[in-house]
Order: sequence, then structure tokens, then C-alpha cells
Amino acid sequence: MSKKITKLLSMFLSLMLILTLGVGCNKKDTSDENATGDNSEITTNETAANDTTANGDEQITLTFWHTYGDGEETQFKNVVLPMWEKEHPNIKIDAVRQDSSQYHQMIVTAFGTGQTPDIARIDIVNTASYANQGGLVALNNFDGFDANKANFLDGPLSTNLYNGSYYGLPLDTNCKAAVVNMNTLASIGLNQVPATFEEFLSAAEKSKTPLISVSGVGDWDFYPYFWLFGGTLTDPEFKKASGYLDSQASIDAINKLVELNKKKILTIKEVDGTADAWDGIKTGEYAMFFEGPWFFGSYEDNLAQGIQAALIPAYNGKSASVVGGENIVMFNSSKHQDAAYEFLKFMTSEEVQLAMLDVGQLPVLKSLVTNEKVTGNPVWSVYMKQVETAGARIPSPNHDEIGAVWSNAMTNIFVNKADVKSELESAAAQIDELLAQ
Repeated sequence: MSKKITKLLSMFLSLMLILTLGVGCNKKDTSDENATGDNSEITTNETAANDTTANGDEQITLTFWHTYGDGEETQFKNVVLPMWEKEHPNIKIDAVRQDSSQYHQMIVTAFGTGQTPDIARIDIVNTASYANQGGLVALNNFDGFDANKANFLDGPLSTNLYNGSYYGLPLDTNCKAAVVNMNTLASIGLNQVPATFEEFLSAAEKSKTPLISVSGVGDWDFYPYFWLFGGTLTDPEFKKASGYLDSQASIDAINKLVELNKKKILTIKEVDGTADAWDGIKTGEYAMFFEGPWFFGSYEDNLAQGIQAALIPAYNGKSASVVGGENIVMFNSSKHQDAAYEFLKFMTSEEVQLAMLDVGQLPVLKSLVTNEKVTGNPVWSVYMKQVETAGARIPSPNHDEIGAVWSNAMTNIFVNKADVKSELESAAAQIDELLAQ
């Protein structure tokens, strides 16, 4: 081979090597970008916006954790899920029933391992805590959320509010209403459940025995009485207790309860050592106590004893109760957040809410308070109407600690005879600190 040809061949090979190296240097390595978290700036709502599976053809699966009982689970699987599958054939719901006694700890543990489901049914008191841990998706920025939230009863909806955002939707609800022994009422001159508490108290003062029973001074038991007589816990956003819990209206409410306890019209089992409310209402020892719909397991048997459900009589023109129930939430780990939000809306639709009412799950929609399926039932009709006046226990990650502050203050007042104003001022200051955390 001539020297000229050898030189040309060498130059050609060198040129090919330079071109090859150039292409390699300019190629973008997207695996490094993912590994180093360069996509972390994409927000939850941007992720949701990029999820096209809710109305698309891609086959996906959403995992749904719940603690439904046997009858509720059967209704959900046999009636509700087929509705969903008909509307969303491309989105499968993997419904997993969990042990209710371990459920809260299981979810907390799942946050640490990253093994959370897409969606879960949870107790209302845990929503703020899970949101505070960064585990839940704020729903405010999903399309149509503001219009949709107007459909819910205020009390159940408020349990999803934390730091100005909603981290779930109410799924099912309950509250306390009046459980009344009509025979005992008649013995104090009342032939029907009084519309006002003033009327009841006027008749009760003529009796020498307690006619209203409260189990204890904890938030679930005692808040309805506190609210009924005009007390307030916090501002509407649940951010501040000072100026509310220690207001003159709240002081007057507790003083009224102290007065009724001294007059032996109202007895507190944990304080006075009196009979259990469930037993006392059945024997006729008590005329009234506030309890959830679960008291009426067999309404016919109760009715035969003269016991019925009724709205809590209004005081100063206002009734009051405390809300319970479950919320449905979406976890930040979900890769299909648009689809998950569709399922949340589906589970809170009228059709599904009425289907679950068949197994005793009270609905959360304003439109269903007057639905004939509700109004035709002597228990559901009362409790659904009472929910309209039911308030939330303060939604906070420090729910338990706040409850302890309240219980300690009430114990000091009713057992140790502490000054009401001083106790409420101290409690308000402590709750302020817990709300600020």
C-alpha cells in the first residue's frame, strides 16, 4: 500500500472517532436526572394534571384501604364497585380490608416505608395528622373542587380542613342526637319531646333526681352540651382558641353546666358515680341523654319501652351536636391522582351514598337530608337532621393532646371546683400552642 493511501485512511479513521465522541457527549442521560431528583420540583397538582388515565384507555389499578365491617364490605363489593367498573372499565379498584385495631399505626408506618395505598377511608380525627406528616394530597386545586365542596354538610366537611386546605372528602358521618324515654318525660309533665331546652329545664327543675346523663367530660361527650349553651372552641379556621374558648359566652356555658350539675338535673357518671346512661334511659331513671345512632340497634324494641330518637332541643334558638365518621383521602404516593380524585368524587356521589345508607352508613350530602330514603326512617331522619348542627372536634395533628387539655380543665372545674374563667384561659393558651405546632 502506498504511503499516500495509508495517510488518507488514517485521516478518515480519525474523523470517524471524533464524530462518534461528539455524539456520545451530546446525548442526554435521563436516568441520572431521575436518580438525582431533578424532577422533584413537579408539584402534586402538576403530577395530577399530567395523569390522563382517569378518562383514558390505559388499564390501571388503584389500591383502596378500608375498615368496613362485614355487611358494609359486602355492599361495597357487590353493589358499589360494579357501578364504578361500569363507568370506569379501565380503572380497577383493589379494595383491601384492614384490621381496624392496627389501622392507624399501619398508615403511619406506611408513610415511613413509602408503601401507602392510593386511597383510604380513615377516621375523621386522623386527617389533620396525616396531612401534617406530608402524606396526603390537598384537594383544593383539583378542577371543580370549590363547587363540589358546597354539596357537603358543613360539620363533616370541616374535619378535612387543615392549614387552610382540604385534605380529604367526608365519606360517611354520624353525630349525637337525643335519646329520650317518653315515659320519664311524661312523669315530669311533658307529653312530647320539647322543642326547646328551656322548656325541658323548666319541667326538670321540679324533679328531685337527675334527668340528663353524660358519661364523662371528654370532648366527644361534653362538647355538645358546651356548644348547646353557647360555648365556642376556636375561630372558624381552627387556628386560635384564645378569645373563643375563654370568651364570656364560653364561660357562661360552662357555668350553666356547673349549675345544672349542682341542681342534680344533669349528672356526669365519671364525676358523680351515677348509673350508666344506656342502662338509666332503659330503666326510666333518666329522661334524656345524647348518643349516636348505634344505640338504636333494634328500634322496635326501644320504641316498645317508650324510647325514641329526637333532635336535641334548641337552647336560645340553637341546637348543637358533635360530628363523627370517616373521610376518604388520597395519598401523595399515588401515581394516578386524577383517577384517584375521580374515585373520591364517585364515593361521595348521591348514588353511592344512598347505596351505603342501606347498611347504615349515614350520607354526607346536604341534598340527602330530605331524601325520602332518609326521611322514611325514624332514626336516620333524626340523625341526618341533627348533623346539620354538628361541629367538629378541632382538626389538628395534636388532636389527642388538645382533648387532654380540655378533659383536664373540665375535671378541675367539676371535680376540684376550680374557677371556670381561670381554667378556660389556661386551656385556651395551651391549645393555642398546640395549634401553632
